[in-house]
Amino acid sequence: MNTALLSAIVNSDALPSIPVVAFKVLELCRQEDVDIDDVADVIAKDPALTAKMLKLANSSMFGMSKKVAALDQAMVVLGLRTVKIMALGFSLVETMKQDSEIGFDYAGYWRRSLSTAVAARQLSDIVGDVRRDEAFVAGLLCDIGMMAAERHPDKIYRPVVSVHHEMKGRIQDIEIALLEITHAQISALMLANWSMPEIVCQAVQAHHGEGIDSLNGRAQILAKILWAASEISELFCGDIDATEYGNVRNRIQTTIGVAPAALDEVMTLINQQVSEAAELFSIELTQEITFDDIRRSAMVQMATLSLSAEQDRVRAESKAKEVAALNESLRTRAEMDKLTGIANRQTFDDHLAASIDDATQRCADLGLIMLDVDHFKKFNDTYGHLTGDEVLKTVGNCLRKISDETQFAARYGGEEFAIIVADMAARDLRTLAEDIRKNIGRLRVRHGGADLSVTASLGVAHINFGEDPVDATEFIRRADGCLYDAKREGRNRVEITF
Repeated sequence: MNTALLSAIVNSDALPSIPVVAFKVLELCRQEDVDIDDVADVIAKDPALTAKMLKLANSSMFGMSKKVAALDQAMVVLGLRTVKIMALGFSLVETMKQDSEIGFDYAGYWRRSLSTAVAARQLSDIVGDVRRDEAFVAGLLCDIGMMAAERHPDKIYRPVVSVHHEMKGRIQDIEIALLEITHAQISALMLANWSMPEIVCQAVQAHHGEGIDSLNGRAQILAKILWAASEISELFCGDIDATEYGNVRNRIQTTIGVAPAALDEVMTLINQQVSEAAELFSIELTQEITFDDIRRSAMVQMATLSLSAEQDRVRAESKAKEVAALNESLRTRAEMDKLTGIANRQTFDDHLAASIDDATQRCADLGLIMLDVDHFKKFNDTYGHLTGDEVLKTVGNCLRKISDETQFAARYGGEEFAIIVADMAARDLRTLAEDIRKNIGRLRVRHGGADLSVTASLGVAHINFGEDPVDATEFIRRADGCLYDAKREGRNRVEITF
């Protein structure tokens, strides 16, 4: 687990502060002898929150046989735990509504959260031993770590959102691959910081299955309910293919003992109650998948069981390809410089170390070209940083075209690039560097109707590792020294040492 990143997300200044009324409700509910009338008095000061609490109490999820017309009655119907976390939930929804511009699927997030909450509440009625309001609010907030990660200033969650949008699948698997933490871990720590009940925090952290066996008593029961509710919500949100319903139903029956017929009743009510909850929160949801859609897909699957052996083979191959494609995509993202499209500094360091080891073992030639865009600061200061970025992209594209099995190009940092060249004599290496310089000199970057020219200075180090074995630091120092000489001698030139 990446504990440093987990702490940075949860303690980020970018997270929304809890509005005053919600904060006061949380403070009151931390007191063991809190009076429900005191909580009602605080909520009554916020007309919008009061209206939502009354509407929630009269909804089909919590409604009484008689209409609840007064806030104090609503408080009794909902219970303090529900009031406390729903006050926080209502406030967070309003706070988060303005932050969907970077590609985070806000509507999909809330459909998943509301589906999980509704399913957890219904499952708690069947399983028992867990309060229905406890299950509902735990389901509502178990994915809030996604929003916390999305709001981190370094935009660390953007690649997770991007990969999930492209490939679907279970988002927690993508989080582990890219961040080494999951939204479940972030959510649990956030709820703990907000003094949520320990049983809720423990269950939320385990709601995708990790660590359930280590829990005891009601915490384990609630965690299993949240896990089952998450499986259901993933079906309704399209993260699990609808044809998997039979498998999901079997897993839920095995894990929490809910019979298939009872689970079908749960599934039948979900969309209605999710729509009702979405209206309560004033949320526009993504297009829904209905239980009829899921059942039809399952029936089609049953009708083709005679071809199951061939289907299993094809499905296994497809899954292997998906996993391979995901792994390759994640590996490429980790190794690539996002702006220029070539290898990043870490990948360069790794490749240089491996190239030196290989050249040392074979007593072979190895070349290193350090390249610096001339007068790059002028592009940024005169034409703006977007034009500067375009210059770097254009140079990166030029270098990508020369990359092959023996020539490895990377962005070293800022406006500086590097090319590692294997098995090339010093004279040929200089010719290559000159060709690169000339090719860059032909580049043009468009700005305001005019073409801006680009030039570069190159420093080249050539070493035969059978005669002069050096480490990476010394190799870079020699190439960097030549680069400095090239810039000192007037730029747009090549200097080499060997």
